[in-house]
Amino acid sequence: MDVGVPQMGIDAERLLSGDIFCGIDPGREKFGFALASDSCLLFAAIIPFEQFDAALLYLSSGSVENLDEWRTEGTVCRKAAARVFLGNGTSHENYERRLKDAGVNYELIDERMTTLEARELYWKLHPPRGLARLTPKSLRVPPRPIDDIAAWAIIGRALPHT
Repeated sequence: MDVGVPQMGIDAERLLSGDIFCGIDPGREKFGFALASDSCLLFAAIIPFEQFDAALLYLSSGSVENLDEWRTEGTVCRKAAARVFLGNGTSHENYERRLKDAGVNYELIDERMTTLEARELYWKLHPPRGLARLTPKSLRVPPRPIDDIAAWAIIGRALPHT
């Protein structure tokens, strides 16, 4: 999985010509939500569980505008996800129930160790600067929660199996 968030000047039409994948990293109080092409992260958010309906609205409409207030990475994407991947970790049963009730097809993905993967991906997206570059990788802690990046890692795990 390439690391990158599309920047200004990238041909968005070419980037979005392929499939978009959705990853969900479930949690008790919040969940990570990511949209990615096969080449990069397009949109990421950390959303309170009680707002899961907003994610379901994206899955039915294809527009993340209603998720923008929780956005942590990327930009608004107006293309529906071809496939949805749900991590099988904490409280995933609650998310499965809601996805099934909404008629959303999804695949359950093993999410063990995705937090460690997410930490590494975070630092690739946001390389440390200044003296922070001298801190050993194992001691670097991202300055924010990374549930959204873990959702992206879930997509990355699912894609090799497609």
